[in-house]
Amino acid sequence: MRRPGLFNLWLVCLVGLMLALGAAPASANSPVASTGSGNPLFFRETGHTLAYNFRAFWEKNGGLPIFGYPITEVFMENGWPTQYFERARLEWHAEKGLVLGGLLGRWSIKDLPEQAALKRVEPSGSKEVMFFRETGHNLGGGFRDFWLKRGGLPVFGFPLSEEFKEVNLQDGKLYTVQYFERARFEWHSDLPVQYQVELGHLGRQFLAQNPAPPDAAAAVKSAEEAWKGLRPTRVKIPRIKVDVEVSEGGFAFNSWDVPRYSAVHYWPVSGFPGGKGNIIMAAHASFKDYLFYNLPEVSLNDEVVVSGAGKERKYKVVQILTVPPEASWVMDPSDFELLTLITCVPFGVYSDRLVVRAVPLT
Repeated sequence: MRRPGLFNLWLVCLVGLMLALGAAPASANSPVASTGSGNPLFFRETGHTLAYNFRAFWEKNGGLPIFGYPITEVFMENGWPTQYFERARLEWHAEKGLVLGGLLGRWSIKDLPEQAALKRVEPSGSKEVMFFRETGHNLGGGFRDFWLKRGGLPVFGFPLSEEFKEVNLQDGKLYTVQYFERARFEWHSDLPVQYQVELGHLGRQFLAQNPAPPDAAAAVKSAEEAWKGLRPTRVKIPRIKVDVEVSEGGFAFNSWDVPRYSAVHYWPVSGFPGGKGNIIMAAHASFKDYLFYNLPEVSLNDEVVVSGAGKERKYKVVQILTVPPEASWVMDPSDFELLTLITCVPFGVYSDRLVVRAVPLT
């Protein structure tokens, strides 16, 4: 496999996805580990990192004021790589190729069964108020303006209540609030106008009742530890003596980049072992017994072992394809766990792509 940028339409597919994720300048007071969209960012305030798809989504959709600081590292929860923030939970849905906000608002209203504001109502009739038939609630005033300007439905979800008064668990004060699928809005009348709407700390509330795994909750020392408990670090195919270290990578300066001395797991599109999605790894095959040089010898039903975070996950080869560079569909999201290994063939020419696909044995 040559580098960079020889995947033609595959590259176009990746660039399009990255533009959709939308990177922006960092909103934290910490330096970026290296240049390029999504690289790990370390927050001294909480001792946690923000990286890859989650960083791109966090920055595009409002950053610190909307989500707060990260308060865990990424870990697998309910089949998705998940990270908690002071005000939110973010989930990487590789089967859709999207970061989505977790439904913490829906979780939190379970503690408010007698609250009259949660019951469905009729439209207010005012042109200044939005009505959502999906949940039977109105949205108006400063909360409506904030919802529209700061991300709307994709970031906050539908309203789950009308406005009502509630005592804040963090400071013990009474505020006007409104619940949404992914957030709680609070009206702070004592603050300057531009800061009067704040999001409640639903992430902290959730973790207080449902603690994250100790490894994910523990503070780390550097951005290099981002996703260390989740990402693949080695791939082996014992029968053909493939045994390759795996690095985490995206692409830099609009090129598809394959490391010289390892395989690469492509975080902008990839799934992760143990979760839904297409787990995409690529490596060179340029020298005898080097990286994926032996991959053309693979057979159906061969065992593939992916290691990471001190664990091994085994897969069985179910499909072997040789495709032209423009066959971008092999990188499409999958609604089940799928491992896709890619290299260039034939040796010395590298005009086509060998694609080996495997599914979990367990």
